[in-house]
Amino acid sequence: MEFATAADELYGVPPAEFTATRKRLAGELPREEGRRLSALRRPTVPAWAVNKLVRDDAVGPLLDLGQRMRAAWSDGGDLASLDSERSSLVPELVRRARELADEAGRPLSDAFADEVEETLRAAIADPSAADAVREGRLDHPLRHAGFGPFGAAAPPSVPKRAAEPRPTRRTGKRSGKKERDERERERLEEEARAAEREAEKKAEEAERSATEWESAHEEARQGLAEADDVLSELRERVRDAEARRTDLDRKAQVAKREHERAERAAKDARRHVAQLARDRSSGRRGA
Repeated sequence: MEFATAADELYGVPPAEFTATRKRLAGELPREEGRRLSALRRPTVPAWAVNKLVRDDAVGPLLDLGQRMRAAWSDGGDLASLDSERSSLVPELVRRARELADEAGRPLSDAFADEVEETLRAAIADPSAADAVREGRLDHPLRHAGFGPFGAAAPPSVPKRAAEPRPTRRTGKRSGKKERDERERERLEEEARAAEREAEKKAEEAERSATEWESAHEEARQGLAEADDVLSELRERVRDAEARRTDLDRKAQVAKREHERAERAAKDARRHVAQLARDRSSGRRGA
């Protein structure tokens, strides 16, 4: 397996399966490429959702639109029709991303859907963002600060209204209160959305941190198991060596005793030989 194939497979799995899949794939690669794969970061949920769109072959029209809009902006062309196309295409892709996430068992919250949309808009405006999206290996959502009229298209002209009668003081008060209430409602809704996005971000960071620590714990646990195996093997070798030493010590003691016995027998035999020689010599002299 090549690194690119492994990376493509890795960024196609749900975030919850990323760590286990990364470990499995790293073990199937050569050592250096395995280390490189192990360094890849777990994607956030919005980034994973965009990667799902890429694997669904859904982003081609978006990337093509981005090329045409950037060319039109560079050449001073008319962006009105292209902006209209963008206004319909991006929400359609966000809906598709939510469908794919639901099918994968990881639904997108509104805050995550907003980050998917920001990433898609960035891919339209910025060619480097488009390349990153096309690769399908995002680990975090993208954001673009602005690109000429992208995100700031001129609104269509509105016919001027006929002059309306000046409101009475009471009507003006009611209208002013209604506007204030509407602004307050919009402010509270925006604060709620911001709080939701912040909470989702913190939850995502906590989930990623937990996954990374889980991975570290698993690696440490496996290292400990390997060390225990080595230690068990060494202990077994020590026991074998001790048993062999005991056996050799017993054999050495037996050999020592037999050696001492053989030496005594040899001395006795030499004395007996010497005695026979003396007796023979005395017999010849007596004859």
